[in-house]
Amino acid sequence: MNKAVEEFLVQDEKLDTRDKLILVAIRMFAEQGFAGVSMRTINSAAGTRNSSAVHYHFGNKMGIIQAIFDKLQSQLRPIFDEITLSLRERLAQNKLVVEDVVMAMQLPFWYLYNTPVYGKHAVKLIARLIQEADDDMKVLYNRYMHEPAAGLFELAHALLPTKPEHQLRFQMVHCFMATVSGLATVDLLDNTPLGDIRFQNDLEMMLCYMQYSAFGLSNQSATLNLDLEFWGRYAQYWMPGAVTYPAGMP
Repeated sequence: MNKAVEEFLVQDEKLDTRDKLILVAIRMFAEQGFAGVSMRTINSAAGTRNSSAVHYHFGNKMGIIQAIFDKLQSQLRPIFDEITLSLRERLAQNKLVVEDVVMAMQLPFWYLYNTPVYGKHAVKLIARLIQEADDDMKVLYNRYMHEPAAGLFELAHALLPTKPEHQLRFQMVHCFMATVSGLATVDLLDNTPLGDIRFQNDLEMMLCYMQYSAFGLSNQSATLNLDLEFWGRYAQYWMPGAVTYPAGMP
C-alpha cells in the first residue's frame, strides 16, 4: 500500500475489505480518472492480501463504480428528500423563494465535501464523472440524480410558471454541475486570473454562489438585454464560419 493511501485509510482502522476498496477507489478515480485506474491497481493500493479481492467483491470496474455511487446515494438522497419535503411545505405556505431551491441543490454536495476521510475526493470524482463519463456511467449518474433533480425542478417551476421550461432545466442542471465542479476546485481559488478569491469561510462562499445562481433562475424573461447590433460584429465567434446568429437566438 502506498503512503498516501495508507494515510487516507488510517483514520478508520475498522474498515472491512469491501469498504476499504471503495474508499481507495474513490480516491484513485478522483485523482487519475476512470480510464486511468484498473481493478489491479485498486487492489494493490488497498494492500489487500487477496489479489482478486476487487473482482470478488465487485465483479468488474463498473461494479465498483456502482458500489461507490450506492455509498454516495445513501448519504446524499436522504438530505435531498428531507429538504425537498420541507420546501414543499414552504411552497404551500407561500414562503418559498428561488434562493431556497438553489440552496437545496447545493447543500447536499457541501455536506458531502465536508465528510471526513473521503468527502473531498468524492466530490472530485463526481466532477470527473460529469466531464469524462461514458454512456454507461451517464445512465448510472442520471438514475441516482433524476428524482432529486426532478423534485427540485417541480418546485422551481411552480415558483416561475412563465419561465420557459427548457431554459429552467438547462440552468438548474448547470447549477448542479457548477456546484460540484466548483467544490472540486476550491483549492485553486487562491491563484486565479483575478487573484486570490477565497472567502474567510465556506458558508460565505456558498451564499455568494447561491445568490449568483438564484438571480439567473429568477429571470422569467426569454429575451436578452443584449445589443445585437453591436454583437453582430462578432458573429463569426458564435460558431466556426457563422455569419448570422444561431437559430432561435432572440
